[in-house]
Amino acid sequence: MEQTNQSNNFIDNFLHGAQKLGFSFSEEVLGKFALYYDELCRWDCSINLTGLRTDKERTVLLFVDSLAGSLALSGKPEGLIVDIGTGGGFPGVPLKLAFPALNFLLMEPRANKTAFLHNIIGKLQLTRIKVIQRRLEDFHLMVSDEEKCDVAMCKGVNIEHISPFINHILKKNGKLVVFRSKNIDNHHQFKGLEVCQEISYELPFGYGNRVLSILKQES
Repeated sequence: MEQTNQSNNFIDNFLHGAQKLGFSFSEEVLGKFALYYDELCRWDCSINLTGLRTDKERTVLLFVDSLAGSLALSGKPEGLIVDIGTGGGFPGVPLKLAFPALNFLLMEPRANKTAFLHNIIGKLQLTRIKVIQRRLEDFHLMVSDEEKCDVAMCKGVNIEHISPFINHILKKNGKLVVFRSKNIDNHHQFKGLEVCQEISYELPFGYGNRVLSILKQES
């Protein structure tokens, strides 16, 4: 797969960050990450997929940070993972590239972003990953209880926005994984949810500490 100077710079920064989290990838998978990055940058010029403008910001805050979500997955779950408000595919697509066996549903309400998602899934030739153009509030209209998700993940979506609809999304023993900048201070502030674990990690290049807050429905 031919690589541009832009994608070569991406790979250098991405490899550094991924290695900090314990990841290593084959040349084939790295090529797919580079293609993803190039497409993201190309589309970002016209539809503002990310809101980020520097290569290093995109690489660390989107790609590397998404990989950290694997810390909350306890291996490679066989169930369905929904990525709420995925935008340009984060964290779902990077995790899918890293763990091809994962089964993902990408939820995004905006048509221009879902167009990008369909495009990149096709270019990367990914399977067991679907896109649904729906708001979180309308998700219950699309699935039966048997079709609910085992895990919900989100970057850039407030827990307060998710918690009223958690019963529409997750199976009874499902869990919600939220990417955050700090720990949750009050573990009882989210109605219907309880914090069962928080995992800290550090991003490379001085981007600081982050936390994965893992919540489940209250018994």
